[in-house]
Amino acid sequence: MKDKVYVIDTSGFIAQLDFRDGTTVTVSAVVDEIMDSTSRLRFDLLKDAGLRVELPDGACREKVRSAAISTGDVSVLSVTDMDILAKALELKSEFEVILVTDDYAIQNVAANLGIEYKTAATSGIRKNVVWELKCTGCGNVVKSGIECPICGSGLRRRRVKR
Repeated sequence: MKDKVYVIDTSGFIAQLDFRDGTTVTVSAVVDEIMDSTSRLRFDLLKDAGLRVELPDGACREKVRSAAISTGDVSVLSVTDMDILAKALELKSEFEVILVTDDYAIQNVAANLGIEYKTAATSGIRKNVVWELKCTGCGNVVKSGIECPICGSGLRRRRVKR
């Protein structure tokens, strides 16, 4: 049986979850997002108990980016979101990884990558979704960006019907 590792997004520090049955890991970009004193205290307590702050592997970042493009979530994921997913993906081969996040786009990409996730304070996604970016002007569908490469109009994210 593999050891359990919780990869914690910012929401995991806000919620009062119990991680005593496993190791805890986060990325430095998440630490930068912790603003309120209660979450900072929770971070400090977990750090004192062995929380590791690590950078993700570059190859895993590319796999996450590719998965986010395929689900259509790439336009709404921040660098921090990509890093937390990449760290979970990196550790998944050696450990039983549980990604702790309330972000629906992160959950969607995690599910696509076969990464188990746990929510901190929300109910989480009900099913995986594929999104596309459609031009509000000419109707062109593109993989990424903020404006249409054909007509220059804005793009709107919409669910792909399957």
